[in-house]
Amino acid sequence: MGLFYNNNVSGKGVAKNGPKKKPFFRFWELFFNKLGTFFKLNLIYLLFCLPVVTIGPATAALTAMMRNIYLERPQFIWHDFVQYFKKNFKQGFAIGLIDIAAVAVFVVLFIQYGSFSNPDTTTKVMYVVSLAVLVLFLMMNFYIYPQIAALNLHLGEIIKNSLIMVFVNLPGELIVLAVIIGFASLFWFFFIPLIFLAPFLPGAWIVFLSVFCCYPAIQKHLINPYYEKTGERNPEIPDWELDNDEAVFEDQGGKEKPIRLKPEKKKKNGGRIIR
Repeated sequence: MGLFYNNNVSGKGVAKNGPKKKPFFRFWELFFNKLGTFFKLNLIYLLFCLPVVTIGPATAALTAMMRNIYLERPQFIWHDFVQYFKKNFKQGFAIGLIDIAAVAVFVVLFIQYGSFSNPDTTTKVMYVVSLAVLVLFLMMNFYIYPQIAALNLHLGEIIKNSLIMVFVNLPGELIVLAVIIGFASLFWFFFIPLIFLAPFLPGAWIVFLSVFCCYPAIQKHLINPYYEKTGERNPEIPDWELDNDEAVFEDQGGKEKPIRLKPEKKKKNGGRIIR
């Protein structure tokens, strides 16, 4: 008998094809289980972003790490981050430069619009349109970086796919966008105290939320149809799901009834006890 359990009694087992957790509960389970990992990745991410122009490759690497967490794959934090940084450098660098330019345009527009004491209608319309384009491109980023991390596509194809995906998964994007706006507002009003918390907040969290909310749409509309069309094995689907219909014997994990085993009797052989 164990210290806290009786190992002569079998448990129910775990059903490998049991019911899946609801996304809300799975998100928080992964979030709290990987809280320490998020902290480490955020520090590494900031380190790789220090040259500024490497923000794109660093974001691609961080997204690849969060994709692994979403898929519940094991990983070595420092080694894998460096490998993803190198692997996705070219495409990540190009998108990173576009992101930096977009932020610069937004800042210039914001300053210019604020300098007008009484802007006319044309100025207001141009400002709103520019802001809408910037928000659209921000939401495209929710799909650009995961595609860089997961798919072997040219950058033009990735951007095209991302533009289309923005309009098929609005609920997920709006959740991520609301969180980003919330964090941005906090930093705007409490910049001095929160700037010291930058190494601990919130980059890794936001990227994980983005992957969790938007990567399923990439799987549904881009990844799964490709493997269904080609007939190749989808590496993102566990083996037991793929082989479920072909199994000779059905796994009964989670369906067994507890069995109480009788303790073994000591046997004698030639006057000696065989243990």
